[in-house]
Amino acid sequence: MKRVLNKISIIDLLNLLLLVILFVFYLFSVSKSPYKFEPLLVFAVALLLIGLMVKLRKKTTKNGFVKTLLAVYPLLFLLIAFESFFMILPWFNPHDYDAELAALDLKLLGVNPTVWIEQFVHPWLTDLMYLIYLFYFPLPWFLLIWLGTKRKFEALDKSVFILLFAYYLGYIGYFIMPVMGPRFYEPLIHLQQKDLHGIFLARPIRQLVLFFELNKFDAFPSLHVAVSLTTLLLMARFNKKQFAIFLPVVVGIFIAVVYCRYHYVSDVLAGVIISLLAFFGGEKIHTLAFKKHFIVFYS
Repeated sequence: MKRVLNKISIIDLLNLLLLVILFVFYLFSVSKSPYKFEPLLVFAVALLLIGLMVKLRKKTTKNGFVKTLLAVYPLLFLLIAFESFFMILPWFNPHDYDAELAALDLKLLGVNPTVWIEQFVHPWLTDLMYLIYLFYFPLPWFLLIWLGTKRKFEALDKSVFILLFAYYLGYIGYFIMPVMGPRFYEPLIHLQQKDLHGIFLARPIRQLVLFFELNKFDAFPSLHVAVSLTTLLLMARFNKKQFAIFLPVVVGIFIAVVYCRYHYVSDVLAGVIISLLAFFGGEKIHTLAFKKHFIVFYS
């Protein structure tokens, strides 16, 4: 067993664990889903990707393409896994919880947040909010690239693991509580009186998100919040200058997800919980894993 563990990284093991969980979800949904074999093809591609990365990583190479492929492997795996959800999730759990979360927001705050925030809606602010919302995607790379250039490989390995842990906890949350968010919940749509018209950024960003978002049940928890906060916590640990620079951006993301009607406040709170679980729990798991002689993924 030890010889096997010495050939893979904790990141590989985490990815394999996600595949196992998704396969179990698939088994529970396949009798009702029109997608009988397509998810299996996605899982096969993901599994082959893991195997390829294990093989490539064992070889010392100066090939720039191979090094780039190894660097972006976690992102590729994330995208592959996420794009399988629309074929499984609606049949695994057909009940959506938008009504419950909208009611919870109203009970906690006394207002519907996406309706209350309309008093601040303005085209230039809408463009800014959508831009900040989009900035969530490259945000972790500022830290990860810096750690790589500084050759802080163990910190890089730990950061990637913790970020993936946050993503995967959120992915499981999608299946447990499917939620589409305020932009799709009809009772809230009728209450929202102002359209989110920007000057020139809001509409193309909104269309871009819709194009890549095959699975629409991805509001609870808010991974925008979970991953952004986790990145900020990692910056506080490894690069305090980046922490100071990006703190206002992460605060802006917390606001943007509600302003742009992607999330309920309840989703935001759940995202904070996921982030704390991933940061503190993921760090402990990673430390224990290295005591069991897993290899460092990045070197």
